[in-house]
Amino acid sequence: MGKSMKRLIPVVLMLVLFSFIISMPALAVNNADDHPRRIIGYFTEWRHGQNDFPEYLVSDISWDKVTHINYAFAKVNQNTNEIDFCNKKAAIEMEFPGQDPSLSYKGHFNLLTKYKEQYPDVKTLISVGGWAASTGFYTMAETAQGREAFANSAVEFLKKYNFDGLDIDYEYPTATSKAGNPDDFDVAEPRRATLFENYVKLMKLLREKLDKAGQEDGEDYLLTVATPASSWILGGMQLGQYAQYLDYLNMMTYDFHGAWNGYVGHNSALLPDARDPETAQLEPVLNIDWGYRYYRGVLPPSKINVGIPYYSRGWRDVQGGLEGGLYGTAKNGDGTGKGAVGIDNIWHDLNKNGEELPGGSNPLWHLQNLLAGRTEFSYTEAYGVTDTVEGTYKRYWDDVSKASYIWNEKTDVFLSLEDKQSMKEKVNYVIDNGVGGIMMWELAGDYDQKSNGEYYMGDTLTSLAYELFKQDGTSADDQMSDIELPTETKDFDIEFSGDYAHPNYTFTMKVVNNTGQEIAPGWTLAFDLPKTTTLKSAWGMDIKDLGEHGDFHRYKLVGPGWKGIPDGGSYSFQGMMKLCFSGGPQNLVLNDKYASVNEVGQVERSADLVVNNEVNTGDYNLTITVPDNSTATTMKLYEDGAVIAEESVTAGQVITKEFTNQVKGNYEYKVDLVTAEGTLTSDPVTVEVVEATNLPTAAQIAVDQATNSGDYKITVTVPAGNAATLMELYEDGTVVKSEAVTADAASDQIIEYQVTGQSSGDYNYYVDLSNANGVATSETITVTVDAANEYPAWDPDKVYTGGEKVSYDGSVWKAKWWTQGDKPGSSQWGPWELVQ
Repeated sequence: MGKSMKRLIPVVLMLVLFSFIISMPALAVNNADDHPRRIIGYFTEWRHGQNDFPEYLVSDISWDKVTHINYAFAKVNQNTNEIDFCNKKAAIEMEFPGQDPSLSYKGHFNLLTKYKEQYPDVKTLISVGGWAASTGFYTMAETAQGREAFANSAVEFLKKYNFDGLDIDYEYPTATSKAGNPDDFDVAEPRRATLFENYVKLMKLLREKLDKAGQEDGEDYLLTVATPASSWILGGMQLGQYAQYLDYLNMMTYDFHGAWNGYVGHNSALLPDARDPETAQLEPVLNIDWGYRYYRGVLPPSKINVGIPYYSRGWRDVQGGLEGGLYGTAKNGDGTGKGAVGIDNIWHDLNKNGEELPGGSNPLWHLQNLLAGRTEFSYTEAYGVTDTVEGTYKRYWDDVSKASYIWNEKTDVFLSLEDKQSMKEKVNYVIDNGVGGIMMWELAGDYDQKSNGEYYMGDTLTSLAYELFKQDGTSADDQMSDIELPTETKDFDIEFSGDYAHPNYTFTMKVVNNTGQEIAPGWTLAFDLPKTTTLKSAWGMDIKDLGEHGDFHRYKLVGPGWKGIPDGGSYSFQGMMKLCFSGGPQNLVLNDKYASVNEVGQVERSADLVVNNEVNTGDYNLTITVPDNSTATTMKLYEDGAVIAEESVTAGQVITKEFTNQVKGNYEYKVDLVTAEGTLTSDPVTVEVVEATNLPTAAQIAVDQATNSGDYKITVTVPAGNAATLMELYEDGTVVKSEAVTADAASDQIIEYQVTGQSSGDYNYYVDLSNANGVATSETITVTVDAANEYPAWDPDKVYTGGEKVSYDGSVWKAKWWTQGDKPGSSQWGPWELVQ
């Protein structure tokens, strides 16, 4: 979110029940009666009044109307992988009126902490990333060490600056090519294939870290995300597996249309419209309703928040379309859109050269001034607007999409709009569908009218949402599905996977028979899919459409009449779905029987498996929690597929397994809970040990060479208690002796290496002691051999036989045969051979 720190693309967040707090002096309390659903506002740090932006401070927020404030933004430090400030000065160093001098930090963070004391039910979250600050995510998330560094630093950041949670605005961890900020493509594109997998690992780790910190601090630290609502981007995010770790998510249900192309349409349509030429060849995407139904595949309504833009998108020179230019065209020669500029683009982004990027981006209060016919604005200089208003602006309402827009007939300018009517429609949609709440990017775009008639920053739409939620009084829906399922169960598994190539999803489904008997030919398999997708084919199967229920569409497949599935066997088939979806097939019923891991339509949850491995060493704990309502009798713990522990368990039991001295590498753990109805398997947990705890210590190495002889002995001492299992002695970098040693021996282990007949020169020796965790290298010793000094000088009167050695003229010579009086080296054909 937040192009050039000015635009965010939102996601959806989850239901938080606010405890009722009795009003006390000096406290202005928001309670659950006032706020039955979330109202989340993004607060941007760059509107601090000490730059070219008009001021919007923490004190300007309508604290009594909102439930959550997301501070935009922090970033990932690309050198350390830790959380870092985007603007440290604004965050904790600037002086603002009314700051609390007792706090150790100043700036926006100081005021957030101060106001939270007055409004203790309002939660504050630090949002990391955004359109312009997501670069660090790509590299940080690709290693276990990077994820660990970020997660640990994020927890400490929350504690230090009094935040209630972490909001991840990573744009975008998708396999879809060239999604996100073009400035990040050099980093993102080479990593596309693994971005989503690493994103899931990151979110899982953050959930574990925040939960552990919350237990220590007595807090419920929130983990949320801003997530896209574009089918093009979401198609590269698999089945949304990260969502299971969230308290809620904020859908960025805006930027559905914009000047990146020439299709003129709504920034944030509520409902689909078949007249939209950009989606005519697809399913009805690019609207809030589609985004909501997509995320229903993985989350109940209560954990989803609808994003609402407090800014516009727009075009100039619009041709054709419906009344007021809607669904017309405004294309440049290269296919990009002719975005509105100048007076119709005062919240514009800038390129790297500081030049205006056309886009028709304006705060809502500026649009109200244009509609009111104002030609002079108090904020003109602050936004660098030098042109004047031409023509008049007229407001239009699209009753199909439930969206407002404005049109200037003289300049052919179209600008999207959020106003009271469109806000009311969206809030009522949230209420009618049991959704958790709304999120707004950004608070400074809302409007009020000043005494002189000019519109400026205010809280008109935020207050309207607050009043509508309060008047309705109902809370969000926590139920995942309303379908009635069979009470009779059978033990079977369904494995599902696929590939998305916009707009088609090719899937593979595998039915695994664990029922204890053959599944006869002609078997049936029924399941739900979110309404965002349509089942087009299942090859070799007949498809029966069972209709819609709630947010889902139900289908039944009929297996081949010629092939059953033997007990212990499986049957795989492929097919095609149109458009992407989250969660995969759900509520599977085979031959009118539900999965055996369920109790009357309620899934009995497997154990929670959490690892305590903060520094990725070989010493760590696994905590296994059996659910309170579990009927399990036996727990089996697996390490890399092998059972390493098995014991009887009861509901609610917590089991801790300690691991010490694990060697470097990856270890995958999972838990089976055995019930009378079947076996429940937990999600796997991977532990990566990157720093071993039982490393060897270095050996001592010595040489017993009293003279410069070519015969000597190397002595290696392996100290008692050493963790080593192997000793390797090196001579000039080459192993000359390798020997197993006893780890943790009670006394020193002595190893000798005898050298004989070494020729003149320097010889360097060192020792490696190693085990599976690593290597310890000893100091290096150098042995100098002067072979000429260890042989007698040649004597012309002495008789020599073959093999005898003498020294002569600084060299060593060896007799080839019997000789007397023959001077060494006098003839190459003589009796002497040069040795050294």
